[in-house]
Amino acid sequence: MSARSILALIYTIELLETEKGIDCGPVLARHGLDKDKLDPSSEIGRDRELLILTELLPQVDDPMLGFEMGSRFGFAGYGQLAMLLMTSETAFQGFQFGVQYQALTYLYGEIALIPGEHTTALELYPIPLPPEVSRTLIDRDMVGTFKLVNDIQTQLNLNLKPVEVWMPYPRPRCADRFEAYFGCPIRYDQPHCKAVIRNEDMAIRLPGYNRMAQDMYREQCDAMLARREAPTDDLAARVGAYLNLFARRFPTAEQVAQAFSIPERSFRRQLSKEGHPYQGIMDKVREDKAKRYLADSDRSIADIAELLGYSESAAFVRAFERWTGVTPAKHRKGS
Repeated sequence: MSARSILALIYTIELLETEKGIDCGPVLARHGLDKDKLDPSSEIGRDRELLILTELLPQVDDPMLGFEMGSRFGFAGYGQLAMLLMTSETAFQGFQFGVQYQALTYLYGEIALIPGEHTTALELYPIPLPPEVSRTLIDRDMVGTFKLVNDIQTQLNLNLKPVEVWMPYPRPRCADRFEAYFGCPIRYDQPHCKAVIRNEDMAIRLPGYNRMAQDMYREQCDAMLARREAPTDDLAARVGAYLNLFARRFPTAEQVAQAFSIPERSFRRQLSKEGHPYQGIMDKVREDKAKRYLADSDRSIADIAELLGYSESAAFVRAFERWTGVTPAKHRKGS
């Protein structure tokens, strides 16, 4: 996964420590970070950040946690991208820039702009996320995106609101808070996230438009993108750590390549170069998980098979025997 500003993580740590009573220090230390020495100007890999959030966020029992996280994404935290959006000619061009330079945001997904006859949809397709943090990060990304839009509108004295928003999970008890924030109806249980905006609003000419400044900020954003190209060093280990976050439903190679912002062909080529093809990494993750699950005598073979994403116990037994040379039952007896 590509690098991004560490500011979003800093915002989250401040929220968890000051308002939720969570000591983030031990988790950060396990990932090689000192809580008291985080540099706001530094960067962090998206996969490394996700590993940290997967440890921290489940410690908070608050359905509004993602909302609060996204609400902390300040205008200044987007740096040159925010300035580029401010100098757009129209709202539509601003959204186009947002899609083009989305790698400079904090998103855990891919965004697309889909124009229609009367409305335009800003769609967000979340990457595969561990279930214990999925809704929190989806909420964070949607709220954070519109926090940026609202901050820009405040600067430019505009009032652009979506006419409808989609969320890819069941309607929560706190749905009224989200409807009040977005200022429109929200449809739940949808296939992905989406915000629908009127074309007449998208066509509004922005008072901050400045072609010379826009060209300068685009060059700066291009330079930042080039610097943040996804590192491929030790990709197999990073992919293994990412896959280890999942149970029951594991992402495909195509989905993982997308999550790491690497073309699938390049992704597979780099893994093969390191001597660890994707299926081999997946098998190793499942084998290690299976051994941990088997150490728990309360888990049945059928339960373990289901946790590892197998529809039938027999398929898991055959796979385990292929990995280790013994059946799961024999491994359990010998351990």
